[in-house]
Amino acid sequence: MPIDEGVNVDLQFLILEVSKQAKASLSHIEKPSAQKLTRIRNREDYVNNLKITLENKSYFNIYNLADNARKMNYFRALITIASNLERCADFFERITHQMSFIQKPEIILDYELKTYYKIIYKALDIIYPALVNHDLDLAQKICDYETELDDLYDKSFTTIRQKLETGKNVDDLLCVLSIIRYLERAGDSFLNIGEAILDIHVGEKMGIRQFRYLRRGLESLGIDISSENVMFKPIMNTRSGSRVAKIIDSNHKTVFYKEGSKSKIEAELNGLKLWQSLYPGKTPEILWHESRRQHSTILLEYIEGDDLLENMLEKRPKLDARLKLMSKQLAYIWQGSMKPKKAKIDYVAQLLSRKADIKFVHDHLFELELNLDEMLEEAQKMESKLRAPFSTLVHGDFNVDNIIFSPDNKKMFFIDVNRSGYGDYTQDVSVFLISNFRIPIFSSDIRKRLNKTNMEMFKCARNFARRNKDSTFEARLAFGLFRSLITSTRFSFNKEFSTEMFKRAVLILRELIESKDDISKFRISHSVFLYE
Repeated sequence: MPIDEGVNVDLQFLILEVSKQAKASLSHIEKPSAQKLTRIRNREDYVNNLKITLENKSYFNIYNLADNARKMNYFRALITIASNLERCADFFERITHQMSFIQKPEIILDYELKTYYKIIYKALDIIYPALVNHDLDLAQKICDYETELDDLYDKSFTTIRQKLETGKNVDDLLCVLSIIRYLERAGDSFLNIGEAILDIHVGEKMGIRQFRYLRRGLESLGIDISSENVMFKPIMNTRSGSRVAKIIDSNHKTVFYKEGSKSKIEAELNGLKLWQSLYPGKTPEILWHESRRQHSTILLEYIEGDDLLENMLEKRPKLDARLKLMSKQLAYIWQGSMKPKKAKIDYVAQLLSRKADIKFVHDHLFELELNLDEMLEEAQKMESKLRAPFSTLVHGDFNVDNIIFSPDNKKMFFIDVNRSGYGDYTQDVSVFLISNFRIPIFSSDIRKRLNKTNMEMFKCARNFARRNKDSTFEARLAFGLFRSLITSTRFSFNKEFSTEMFKRAVLILRELIESKDDISKFRISHSVFLYE
């Protein structure tokens, strides 16, 4: 990828000056002199000026390239590279400063410092070609040099620690420890530089390990991530911390990428396999998966279409058809997956497990109802006697943005199924209703669509309950709504709205307790999940 000629020259000069600083610091280590130290310190200002010049030119180009994401990423990488090169030069200057405190320079001979510098020279030599040629193999090699420097540091550190135990040459050994620490930190800068070059293509910060697994997975599908025609479009990261993106290759093949904690990714894999065993085609196909230690990466079929939230906010003409499809599909899934095993509910326990997080955002809420603890205790007793008369397949995180409709309105899909399993369908219904209610948009037109969607969901679930003689459906749903209303307050900083949700929840709980003698006759007020 071509870059501005001025930036090109500045970058080459910066790398050259940092290389000079590296060689000068080694020369000073081998044969210290005041003249060498002065020369190194004088060169530091020039390195800093080059860095600032590169940064300024890069920011200027970013400002003028708002319509070209790839080039913007390129100049962002230049900023990172310049900053880390200047940091390396600073480390080399500090190394020479440390040498002035060493009483016995020959002590240095035990630590193979030349080996450190050989690695540093190799890294500096390939930064420019890796960047301008967008050579991913060279970029990964730069990252690998960080590991090599770490290994050398560990070896040197062990030797120093053993010698410190003798009590001899303590001051000199501590100076040597500082020197090898600066050399090891240069490796950290090389890792940042290598990853910055890799990130040009993906458009966001991605570690070398994540990149390697992504590249391996794409190659298994015949996609070369180094190609200029491959587009990596990051999607908002989830609350779970997972990284997600849409990847499009030169043949317009689209893949969904997700990387995160091993436990969460494997839970999603299990959820996908469960759905596919029961309802093939309702969830994305698993294309590739690989785990390592604490993290996993998966590549999935990308589902084309709009989620229900987008439809409620922007595409009103399609809403009626999609709500009908949703009701039909949910009834079909619940009926088809039904098992005779009764399902427990534990909504109060779920609420209590999140109480600390809720109070962290809104510490006033639980003070609004003085009898809440007693009410919760009574509610738990009621829950312990309540059972859904059967189990069904549940999504587990049934928010509107996890429901996708095909453009022709003929198919509905589910994503983010890491919490899927068998349980009480009122869990999904309550999460759905409150996820709509808590949307922080108060336009009357949009609120009407949200209310309409909620009523359609409620009718769908109530009709299913009646067909299957589920007499405690509304009571269990009320417990779920109570839980979801209060736990949802931790996602909103709007004190007034959070207070409103809390008050609705308490009202539901109070009405439930009043009906405890014959819970099957409990009827929920629609107003608790509609915004008027």
